[in-house]
Amino acid sequence: MNDQPEPQHPTPPPAPNPAADATTVQPPAFGTPPTPQPGMPYGAPPASPYSPPNAPYGAQDGTPPYGAQPGPAYGAPQPGAYPGYPASGAPGYPPPGSGGTSGFAIASLIFGILGGILFSVIFGIVALFQIRKRGQTGRGLAITGLVLSGCWVLLIAGGITVAIISDAGNSSASSSSGSTADTDTDSGTVSVTKLKPGNCINGLNGIGSIEDLPVVSCALPHEGEVYAVFELPAGPWPGDTAVQEQSETRCKAELETYAPKAADTVEVLYLHPLQLSWSRDRGVTCVATDERGTSLGSVRD
Repeated sequence: MNDQPEPQHPTPPPAPNPAADATTVQPPAFGTPPTPQPGMPYGAPPASPYSPPNAPYGAQDGTPPYGAQPGPAYGAPQPGAYPGYPASGAPGYPPPGSGGTSGFAIASLIFGILGGILFSVIFGIVALFQIRKRGQTGRGLAITGLVLSGCWVLLIAGGITVAIISDAGNSSASSSSGSTADTDTDSGTVSVTKLKPGNCINGLNGIGSIEDLPVVSCALPHEGEVYAVFELPAGPWPGDTAVQEQSETRCKAELETYAPKAADTVEVLYLHPLQLSWSRDRGVTCVATDERGTSLGSVRD
C-alpha cells in the first residue's frame, strides 16, 4: 500500500461577533474628542463632522487662525488709495504747497490785468476750489484776479454813465441852439427839416443835396428867408420832374400869402425831397432870395 498524504482543508475565518465589535469600537460622545488614531501627530486636533476638513485650528468659532490678522472688509477704502485721504485713512486735505502753483490762479490774474472779466472770474473761482483740495499755492493770485475784474466792471460802468450824461448835455445844447435860431437873434446850424418860416439863412450857393444850413438874424446880411414849409402827398415816388413842379407851384402861391408886397427882385427857391429819402421825408422848404445877392431885413418889409 502506498502511503498518500491526506488532503488538507483551509480553516474558515471566524464568524463576526457583533457584540464584541460593539464593545471595542464606540463612537465618541457629543463634545468629547475621539481617541487619537495611529498616524495622527501629537497635539493635532481631531477631525470634526461639524467643521470642514483641513480648517485651521480655532476657525470653527469665527476667530482668525493663530498668528493671522483680520483684513479690511469688502469695499472698505484702503489707506492712501484715494486722493484727499492721508495714510491714516481719515478724510482731510494735503499739506499746502504740495501740489505746486495753480494754473487757474495764474490765468485769472492775467485775464484780470488784460480786462477779460468773464474768464478772470471763472478761473479765479475754480482756482480757489482746487487750491484747497489739491494743496496748491496761488490763492493770492486768484483773489487779485477777482479784484481786478471788479475794478474793470466799475470802470466800464463809470464810462457808460459819463457817456450818457454827456450825450444828454449835447442834446440839450442842440435844442437850445435850435430854439435860438427860431427867434432870429443868434446864429447856428440847423437841419433843413427843422427850418421854420421867418428863419434867415445862408449857404444856398452849394451844389448837390443840402442837409444843414446856418441860420442868422434877418438884420444881418443873408442869402434867403424861409417863408413856407409843407409836405407833398403820400404815395410812391412820383419822379424828379413831378416833385419839382409840385414844389414850385406851391411855393409861388405861398409867397403871395407870406409877402404880398415883396420886391420884384425876390425869387423863389425851394428845397425838395429826394428819392432816397422819400419814404421818411416828403417835406418842401420854400425860400425867398434876392437876385441881387444878399439882403438885409425881411421880405415882408
